[in-house]
Amino acid sequence: MPILRLGKTPPPRSAAVRMPRRPARRTIDPVDTQRTRHRTRTRARARDRPRRSTQAAAPARAPSVDTLQHPRPPDLDELAARWQRALDAGESALHAAAGTLPASYLGDRRRELVQERKETAELLRSIARARGTRPLPWLSPVPVRRQMLGLTAPIRACLFDLDGVLTDSARLHASAWAQVFDEFLLRLAASTGWQFTPFDSEADYRTYIDGRSRLEGIHAFLESRGIRLPEGRVEDSPAAQTACGLAVRKGEALERRLVQRGVTSLPGVHRYLDAAGRAGLTRAVISASASTLSMLDLAGLAGLVEVCVDADVIRSESIRTPPAPDLLLAACERLGVAPHEAVTFTHSAAGVVAGRRAGSTVVGVAQGADGELLRDFGAERVVTSLSTLLDPSLAEVDALP
Repeated sequence: MPILRLGKTPPPRSAAVRMPRRPARRTIDPVDTQRTRHRTRTRARARDRPRRSTQAAAPARAPSVDTLQHPRPPDLDELAARWQRALDAGESALHAAAGTLPASYLGDRRRELVQERKETAELLRSIARARGTRPLPWLSPVPVRRQMLGLTAPIRACLFDLDGVLTDSARLHASAWAQVFDEFLLRLAASTGWQFTPFDSEADYRTYIDGRSRLEGIHAFLESRGIRLPEGRVEDSPAAQTACGLAVRKGEALERRLVQRGVTSLPGVHRYLDAAGRAGLTRAVISASASTLSMLDLAGLAGLVEVCVDADVIRSESIRTPPAPDLLLAACERLGVAPHEAVTFTHSAAGVVAGRRAGSTVVGVAQGADGELLRDFGAERVVTSLSTLLDPSLAEVDALP
């Protein structure tokens, strides 16, 4: 970003012409002046009397704490992104000037631009260290292109699964579901004599719960055990023996875990989301969870996405969950892109099917046998993490203080 140097302000070229002419001074009789002042004070007192008799003057208030506080400091990621755009624009201008300006002059300016990138990046990092902000803000040494994110040119938007792609929240969901279902199954076994078989946090979660709304997941799992529960109502209490009651219990169990353990972004996710924004791509998060926004905030990712399609959208718009393509289509509509202009990053087979039905490019994020499963369901590419898609020049080399 260019630095403005302030000097002396030049005088106006024609000050005499621009200055308005003063009106001629009028001679005023001192007696008339005294009478006018007397009438003005009298009228003012007459106007004030009714107000003073009917309305008490409000006591003077001290300035609030919010008023006295300094303005909130800018978000360093957003500040770094603005610097990125400015420096990239400067580099584009130098490229455009090739053949017009002397090569030696352009070479000097390019070296100055490289140095300015380094100095600006270090300044942003030093501010972050002073604040205790992590991860440190990042400034790419080169303009970020779509190809540097492992994407082809026609792509304009990225759609990300929350669980398993952006955050480690799946473990919290599975743990909360295990608590709720096991308590329910234990009570049922005690009253009916059925054998108690606990909820499997891996197999059962992946088969019946992952990617579904709470009520869909409850009915799918219980039906696998030959159990039917009435739907109930949204306002049911946690003690209600209904699907809605179990859903409320799951929400409470998840909130406790969020407070106790928190949630973190997976390796390389913050850098990939940031780089996608620098490349001019819009970003959306796809999740059936009712806690999507709080999880993004806890993981430090809330400021790196433009759209969130979650449980609130599913409920308000009666949207089907994967393998139906509805969630992806809703995200594309909100981002203003066609489905074929978007790439969806998913960790589940249902997500792969949803992406193909929507007409989007599908990248699976999984390892080992799980990755092979996503490939079998039609993912064009399978990676172990988002960071493996990044060009080496965009790698997170400044993660340490």
